[in-house]
Order: sequence, then C-alpha cells, then structure tokens
Amino acid sequence: MRRLNAARIRALLPSRTDLEAMGRQPRREAGLTVAVIALPLALGFGVSSGMGAW
Repeated sequence: MRRLNAARIRALLPSRTDLEAMGRQPRREAGLTVAVIALPLALGFGVSSGMGAW
C-alpha cells in the first residue's frame, strides 16, 4: 500500500483563505462544502462496510 506524505495530503485540503472566502460567500463555495463533508463520510461508510479506501 502506498503511503502519502504530509505535503501531498495538505495540498488536497482547502487552505485558510479558501475557508475564509467560504465564510464570506457561502453560496459560491457550495461545492467545496459538499466535498469537505461528503468525501470523508463516503470513505467512512466504505471502511465500515469492509470495502476500504483504495
């Protein structure tokens, strides 16, 4: 199994400026909100059902 280093993981996460912009204009950043919530939830369901993340 491949290991991801911290820099590659950080590159996938939204930055502080992204989160601040989302607070100012929440309707424009709806896709980011859905991604931040839905992806970990889907991975959690997959892992709990035995499918795994990869």
